[in-house]
Amino acid sequence: MQKASRTTAILFVLAFIASACGGSSDVANAASDVVAEATTTTAAETTTTTEAPAADEAEEAEVAEETTTTTEEPPQTGPVYPLTGEFIDEGAVDDADHAAVVVKISNNDEADLIYEERIENEATRFAAVYHSELPEQVGSIRSGRTSDIQIVANLNRPVFGFSGANDGVHDQLREAEVDGILLRVSADFGDPQLSRISDFPSPNNLVADVSRLIDVAPEDSEPPEPVFDYSNNVSDLGRRSPGVSVDASSVAQYVWSEDDGGYLRFHDGVPLITQDGVHIAPVNVIVLTTTYVPSEIDALSVDAVTIGEGRVEVYSNGDRVDGTWTREFARDAFTLTTADGDTIGLAPGQTWISLAPSQTSTELTDSQAEELAENAG
Repeated sequence: MQKASRTTAILFVLAFIASACGGSSDVANAASDVVAEATTTTAAETTTTTEAPAADEAEEAEVAEETTTTTEEPPQTGPVYPLTGEFIDEGAVDDADHAAVVVKISNNDEADLIYEERIENEATRFAAVYHSELPEQVGSIRSGRTSDIQIVANLNRPVFGFSGANDGVHDQLREAEVDGILLRVSADFGDPQLSRISDFPSPNNLVADVSRLIDVAPEDSEPPEPVFDYSNNVSDLGRRSPGVSVDASSVAQYVWSEDDGGYLRFHDGVPLITQDGVHIAPVNVIVLTTTYVPSEIDALSVDAVTIGEGRVEVYSNGDRVDGTWTREFARDAFTLTTADGDTIGLAPGQTWISLAPSQTSTELTDSQAEELAENAG
């Protein structure tokens, strides 16, 4: 098995505010007048007007017929990354022949998929799924949850990196590993792929080397299958929408940006920025209406139920389409369909999935989106 590796800087979240401006241009038209020569003679109160002779048709200039030929480039074909739908560069196909890696983190802008799940007190955590890129350092790494088992079950036995867990969660994750759902890597076990750095105070200083985490997967591991459809038809099926707001302990807002080609992410109106100064802007945003039940392990925590069906809102290319999500078994991909039964296809690129309880999402108005965009960096 050949592995993919990338050298990417640490991805802790910072925030800053900036402003932007635009411009416009005008087009001017010119016109010409033809003045006829006239001669006026006054004699016995008689006026004579002499017009310029018409041009001889035989002397008219010939106009050559102009032919324009347009050559269209054939559409790109070839293998794509299963979790983004993006084409794999020529010669890099073997580098994509490896397992996925899932890491519990605070936030990230490079993962193929980001699942936002609720924990206790309506706070949220992120499960970042890597396959097309394997950065050297991501963080901060957070604890494992029982919800994670259902979330990662359709990724074809990924490596699962987390900071630690209570005994009950460790038992469930161990059972999931025996069942072939995931491979555990944790700071609780002293695994060297996770380490602490001095840039931030504990517990926010634990980072993971994803390019080394992939080595935990057996040599015969296979890539994940697609989790979503990438036929890029939201604009055909839906309508224009400036973005969405999802309530939790912190309100998450996504504002469509034509210039960025994605949805600028905000926390309570503050831009979500990586340490490298990148404003997180996924290509697609999915609000997956999710039922939460009390955790069997921790009465203060909750588990997301991502098997069955529910409402879904899909935001892509500045448009929105509503429908239903279904997943019969944990190892199945998600199927997104409209009320008419059409499959909803994402645009190729990164996707953020908000596992949101019912009635916690609200579509942004144009004025709300504009106000947020003014704070974008």
